[in-house]
Amino acid sequence: MIAQARCAALALLLAAAAACTRTGTAPPAATSVRFAIAADPQTLDPLFAHADANSVEQQLARLAFEPFIDIDARGRPVPVLLARIPTVANGDLSRDGRTIVYHLRPGVRWQDGVPVTAADVLFTLRAIVDPRNPIRSREGYDRVARAERIDDRTVRVVLKAAWAPAVATLFSYGTAPQYVLPAHLLEREPQLDRAAFGGAPVGDGPYRFVSWERGDRLVYAANPAYWRGAPKTARLDIRVVPDPGTNFTALESGALDWNLISPVQQQSMLGRAGIAFRHVPLALIAGVALNTAHPPLDDVRVRRAIAASIDRQAISDKITFKRYPVVDTAQPLGSWARDASVRLPAFDPAAADTLLDAAGWRRGADGVRVKAGKRLALTYVQFPESQTGVRAAAFIERELHARGIDLALKSVTNAKLFLPKSEGGALASGDFDLAYVPWPMGADPDDSFLLACDGPANVMRWCDPQVDALERRALVAPSQSERKTLYSAIEHRVAAAVPIVYLFDPSYVYAYRTALRGFAPNAFNPTWNAADWSL
Repeated sequence: MIAQARCAALALLLAAAAACTRTGTAPPAATSVRFAIAADPQTLDPLFAHADANSVEQQLARLAFEPFIDIDARGRPVPVLLARIPTVANGDLSRDGRTIVYHLRPGVRWQDGVPVTAADVLFTLRAIVDPRNPIRSREGYDRVARAERIDDRTVRVVLKAAWAPAVATLFSYGTAPQYVLPAHLLEREPQLDRAAFGGAPVGDGPYRFVSWERGDRLVYAANPAYWRGAPKTARLDIRVVPDPGTNFTALESGALDWNLISPVQQQSMLGRAGIAFRHVPLALIAGVALNTAHPPLDDVRVRRAIAASIDRQAISDKITFKRYPVVDTAQPLGSWARDASVRLPAFDPAAADTLLDAAGWRRGADGVRVKAGKRLALTYVQFPESQTGVRAAAFIERELHARGIDLALKSVTNAKLFLPKSEGGALASGDFDLAYVPWPMGADPDDSFLLACDGPANVMRWCDPQVDALERRALVAPSQSERKTLYSAIEHRVAAAVPIVYLFDPSYVYAYRTALRGFAPNAFNPTWNAADWSL
């Protein structure tokens, strides 16, 4: 989910388009659902969207574009752009796992009336792997050896080697979701990242783009030719509101129909007439990344001491009101690959002190630990958009201070935190010692993007050759049971080395007006079933 290189030219496109703040023509007044997003999108082209499935760009992309496979509110896979999900049983997945046949659903059209065909799939696959396109992540797509058209609605994909997450990843809910794009509109564009499509997309989904007042709001209108039938709500009014407090006030006043809220905000809304809540277990893990490239965090004793200094259960109980259960691995609580026996170092201040003493960090006169004349002073980065993250940072600062660690809290906006190194992103550039990071996981338990030495989300700069070898084996293992054994071994090694102090597996809390029917966010995206919303 951590950003890959983002194209600087895209910023030029957006800046140029900002001269005219309205794009398109708003539809006449109609029944609308109103909600807010936490940041102005960088682009509306899903090819260049932020990799995080729950990012604002992905939420908007799902309104206008269809994935191969979706995940419903109960966590079950559902074919969408595909007529059926490829399996060995139905013959669409070869027994060696290398060949996948995709059957496109008949009758799906782009919003300009052109049919969605195999040509669109092949064009998009080429665009994703084209090095000229600044894609945030090519994970999975770079494993494709070749792809070919069988007929207008059938595509055969052959992988370079067996890769177990393929069906759950390609054009579906991988760690970097992508959508099929319209070849007839984009294949002649000399630079896709500069195309006008990024400011006015044409999709195949339930809602069509209408307008974008940059930094303020977007409007989408129902697609009357949607293959499932016209959506139940004629219009979506989407505000750009970065401040969670402002969003909360708007929800309370009735200016929004739904919004993501924090556990502490929910406490103040309990019993409120006309408001209901949905708790959605996420395929997401939040934790504190330790930059192992920065001494003394390259010393496992210091990392283990930091973990033992933090009362993670108290964070869950007091800050999230037990809504976010404590976890010890990168596997969410609902993952079949999670080993419940794995444990990070337990909260134990005495053990933390012993480890720090053993590492040569002794308390100075003012209580802060010193080694070779250098104070144990670290910088902790968090982003203000997350109330839970901000409160957790303050809690962790107090706990580490009690152990003689001078922790300076630094606030970096969500947008800047995840920028690529070329644009000064704090995580990508390594400009931190500790950082609060939410890591979205895909529908498949593959966590190599986070824990492999060259993983795009490995902001910890941590490398264990044995974990790398286990990750490679897990990606080609033929059975779920074998993969589970391999992920267990990975989880145990990571917990012992502590490149991450895992905090919790959030269950997002959505508050919504009881008049809004059909609102059922899934573990990856609250807009996945927007076509079913009605007032």
